[in-house]
Amino acid sequence: MCKKIWKITKTINNLRAKLNTVKDKTTALLKQGLTPKELSQSIIVSGLISTIPILGVSTFMITTVSLKRKLNLPVMIALSYLMWPLQILLIIPFIRIGEFIFSVPRNHHTVDEIIIFFQNSFFQALSHLSFELLCGLGGWLLTAVPVAVMAYWVSLLFLKEKIIS
Repeated sequence: MCKKIWKITKTINNLRAKLNTVKDKTTALLKQGLTPKELSQSIIVSGLISTIPILGVSTFMITTVSLKRKLNLPVMIALSYLMWPLQILLIIPFIRIGEFIFSVPRNHHTVDEIIIFFQNSFFQALSHLSFELLCGLGGWLLTAVPVAVMAYWVSLLFLKEKIIS
């Protein structure tokens, strides 16, 4: 009986040690690059890229920028996943802004047409919707990028005040 209790206790202690190791590694990963400036850059860049109106490219772009600029990748990816609904909601407004800015007549595709395009062929869908995606990208560049730059400068001013006080 005593041996069974000792064995169970040993197993629990081993499990606890492994969980602590995982916790320490995860904490270290999340704390990587968390100076106020780097955290601000990570959040702003992730927020900017996460709203790009082309589905499927944000994770690749965030990873590339994070590795190149040595920003906090886990924070950026987590924020990107949280912003996915916003990305979906902003696709049409970005397309409309792009159409307005470039003086292009609206192209009215129904949801059924878009679904049929994608069911038939991914590349057919891209060929039919490529102009709309370019308008959306233009609308995103002309609205989201300036907003992100202003948000970054405001966050830097806020962080400087926090550091001074």
